[in-house]
Amino acid sequence: MTRLIPLVLMALALWFWLRARKKTAAYMASYEAPEAPRDRRDPPAPAP
Repeated sequence: MTRLIPLVLMALALWFWLRARKKTAAYMASYEAPEAPRDRRDPPAPAP
């Protein structure tokens, strides 16, 4: 039991750290500059 407690605490710390990293990455991605416009082409003109 004495060995189990530190393992559980380390596992919880790792889980919270990974979860925080994931949320931080999502937050940062939402504030990044929008994607550069792709090779946009005007729609073809209608035939006369």
